[in-house]
Amino acid sequence: MGIFSKSSKHGDSSELNAFLGVGTEYKGRLDFVGTVRIDGMFEGEISTDGTLVLGREAYIKGTVRVGHLVSSGKIDGDVVVEGRTILQQGSSLGGSLSTPTLVMENGAYLQGDIAMTGKAGEVTARTVVQSVSPAIGEAEPEKAEPEEPELADQDDLG
Repeated sequence: MGIFSKSSKHGDSSELNAFLGVGTEYKGRLDFVGTVRIDGMFEGEISTDGTLVLGREAYIKGTVRVGHLVSSGKIDGDVVVEGRTILQQGSSLGGSLSTPTLVMENGAYLQGDIAMTGKAGEVTARTVVQSVSPAIGEAEPEKAEPEEPELADQDDLG
């Protein structure tokens, strides 16, 4: 068990069980129940069925295995999420990600392997992403669809 472990599996899993503030550095293993927020630097292994929340100043280097992930910070390493992964604007993930649900806001950055898993943990899709930015995929679909029907209608009238 890590330093922030909770030996009892009873209690509210949505309460904040531990907090590593800005300027805090920790190396080692972190096991916990419930929710932990990190705004400092962590190097090592994080393991939980609960929720990991990373603030904008957070930096994680190592292996992360969690129930849910909400990140505004930076992660370098392998990440396995059993539930939903949310990469908020300004977040960065470099390494592998395995998750059944991925939500990426505009301005989030991801570079590495992504494995979208099913409920039983089986891989349902796999892709390699070099980078994701707000500009990718925004302009092309809007240009291609609306212009063609308008031009076709004008040709029929003339």
